[in-house]
Amino acid sequence: MRALIRFPIIHGNEDMGKLYEVVNKTRTEEESQKQEAVVKYFWATIEDAINGFSLDYSKVKIYQDSLPVCGKETDIVNDTASTGSPNYLLLQALRDKGATILGTESPDLLLKEYNLMKQVYQPKPGQQPPSQEQAQSLLDQRDEFIARRIDETLQEEEMGLLFLGLNHHIEGKLANDIKLIEPLGKLRPK
Repeated sequence: MRALIRFPIIHGNEDMGKLYEVVNKTRTEEESQKQEAVVKYFWATIEDAINGFSLDYSKVKIYQDSLPVCGKETDIVNDTASTGSPNYLLLQALRDKGATILGTESPDLLLKEYNLMKQVYQPKPGQQPPSQEQAQSLLDQRDEFIARRIDETLQEEEMGLLFLGLNHHIEGKLANDIKLIEPLGKLRPK
């Protein structure tokens, strides 16, 4: 049997890379402080939930939202953890316990997502913002890729930990023999 523990996540400022400054301009100082506190609390809750499982980390594979399949996954995790990202600090800690971190997403689809977000937060004069349909179609493509990646890399008797943003919907896209566990419940918007 293959099992996948899914943790819906909230991206911290450190996880947003170059888009952080643009997105942060849309928030007040108070909103930014609240966001930071929520993110820290959320990641502490996730870490507590993981510690509640008796995992054999040598059989754990980690799948991370926005981590491309590129051969530089370790560098990306280390670089992002060095910014203080609670998400990536947890990934490092799990790796240090013996878990394997895998690239999870298509680099091409992530680049399209980045460009879409730039159109939303930094529109060029006269440029139409992307439609909800465009954004949803791209998210669906990413979810399909993630589900295929998990199916291709998660072996029998292994446990996957999936850290995936709240708007993703991979249920129904996963292989039938992968048992999906959601210890925090379904926190995603419909």
